[in-house]
Amino acid sequence: MNSKFLYIGHRGTRTDIDENTIPAFKKAIEFGSNYIEFDVRKTKDGEFVILHDTTLDRTTSGSGLLKDYNLEEIRKLTTLNNNFSIPHLVKVLLDLRGKVQFIIELKDDGLRKIIPKLIQKYSLLEKCIFSGRLLRDLRSIKKQYPQISTCYNITKGKDFSIKDLMNLAKNNRNIFKPDLISLKSTLISVEFIDICKQNDILSLAWDFLQFKDPVSKIKSLIKLGIDGILFDDYKNIPIIKSWINHL
Repeated sequence: MNSKFLYIGHRGTRTDIDENTIPAFKKAIEFGSNYIEFDVRKTKDGEFVILHDTTLDRTTSGSGLLKDYNLEEIRKLTTLNNNFSIPHLVKVLLDLRGKVQFIIELKDDGLRKIIPKLIQKYSLLEKCIFSGRLLRDLRSIKKQYPQISTCYNITKGKDFSIKDLMNLAKNNRNIFKPDLISLKSTLISVEFIDICKQNDILSLAWDFLQFKDPVSKIKSLIKLGIDGILFDDYKNIPIIKSWINHL
């Protein structure tokens, strides 16, 4: 189990260190993640930076919509707690390649055509999983780049719901099946994991900040058969890794 399990740093980490920053990514790697997950958005001048929200207000010293800023303006901003810079996608890929693999959440419209092409330039396609809320976007990416993996964020999915998944027949060839599906931790069920396994889809769980004892919740999901966890707290990665090693 340990060699195949996905230990994913969710936005790097969401505790102690500002999320979606290079220090957050490095901390997750230091504590044992084999993947880091982050969100990509486009600036006014067509550059690509890592930020979860459409706006700058929650996590940075800026305000308003990210898409109204060009890259040079973004570079002058810092994160609220640690005063880190907002990462440029290419810098993250170059700094961390060979150290970890990437789950890239495509946040803005139109990125499905641009980002894989950019990443191909750096020979990193096979080290990346492309994630999103539109199944048709992931299908389009897979059609053009069959060697890559795709992850559907079904919790907030817009064209294929959890109900649709539960009605998915095994080996149904009439629908595109992503390689992975992520679902909010509170919605995970045995049925969800089973239907994923029947269709050769890896199942992931995210969002553990709400739990008083996230480690216990994570362990319960692993016992159900989940294939990977998006860790909000980097410190929980070695705890779970050690526990799995002793199963």
